[in-house]
Amino acid sequence: MRRTSQNGAPSPRSSAQNRGQAPRKHRKHKITGALSVLVAALAFVASTSTAAESATPLNVTFVSALINDSYFVTIKCGAMAEAKSLGVHLTWTGPTSNSVSAELSAFQAASVTNPDGMILAPFSNTGWSGVIKPLMQKGVPVVLSGETITPPDGLTTFISNFLAGGNSLAGEIGKLTGGKGTMAIVADTTGNKTDSDRYTGLIPILKKRYPNLKIVGPYYASNSTSMAASVTSSIILAQPNLSLVYASSGPEAVGSASAIAAAHDSSKIKLISFDSSPPQITLLKQGKLAATIGQSPYLTGVLDVKADVDYLRAHGVGKGPVPASAGLTYTPTVLLTPQNVNSALGKKYQYLTHC
Repeated sequence: MRRTSQNGAPSPRSSAQNRGQAPRKHRKHKITGALSVLVAALAFVASTSTAAESATPLNVTFVSALINDSYFVTIKCGAMAEAKSLGVHLTWTGPTSNSVSAELSAFQAASVTNPDGMILAPFSNTGWSGVIKPLMQKGVPVVLSGETITPPDGLTTFISNFLAGGNSLAGEIGKLTGGKGTMAIVADTTGNKTDSDRYTGLIPILKKRYPNLKIVGPYYASNSTSMAASVTSSIILAQPNLSLVYASSGPEAVGSASAIAAAHDSSKIKLISFDSSPPQITLLKQGKLAATIGQSPYLTGVLDVKADVDYLRAHGVGKGPVPASAGLTYTPTVLLTPQNVNSALGKKYQYLTHC
């Protein structure tokens, strides 16, 4: 029975008890409610932070060699397409001249912009010691494209098998020369391993298969069409039995072709090359180039970006050190001739001048 005072109002004791019980229950509900709001707020902040992080695109910088060359333009097209499909921001930079020091400067300038990842297509396999390793140590993966480096400080390397590609020309050279006469090699520069691999393995194969074929050179043209024309003209004068010129890259091929045409010796002197730039493809179609090795730079660009992004998404940004590897992934090459240059396969291995 509820106690009341004489006038019927609740007794002071009873009121005091009621006042004491009601606030305790109210405070309990308040605390529970506050905790629920706090947990929900923390969950919201965490989910918002995670969403913001995932919405922020990765920043990858690609430092290329000779960015106006069709081979590297084609790499750019593949790299940009893959970056777009992965939601990645890709910066493309590099020198416009055939200069190792200019590329090194471009790489160093790009590295201080704090990209999440980097890709390097080096002119030379030396000179990068102490440049890439510090980036890898602090968690910036550096993928190598088209060339190995010494020491192998990068995450991984995508490269054509230049030895195998060059060596595959042996049979074609035998057909074109009959294993006789003189073959001259017109190359880029001394010390360029990417270039020298295109003929160093080929020479002993040719000497074994065709002992009556004289091999001269390499003569260096520094990736210059005009210099290659001059060098080849000198070779034609010095080698009366010249039956074939092997140009190790696009500019050398174009320059050599002009020298052979100027000497009116196209029927006697055959030309083969490495690479498949638009001018080389034109020469193939005109019958002025007997064969060339086409690489797959578009695919290389795709693989470069994918490897960098896969690592960053698996390990996080700035999570170092990034492990270095000497491992190579070879990208395909194909022998292009006037007979297959217009085929679907042949077109896949031809370089672009724009995306």
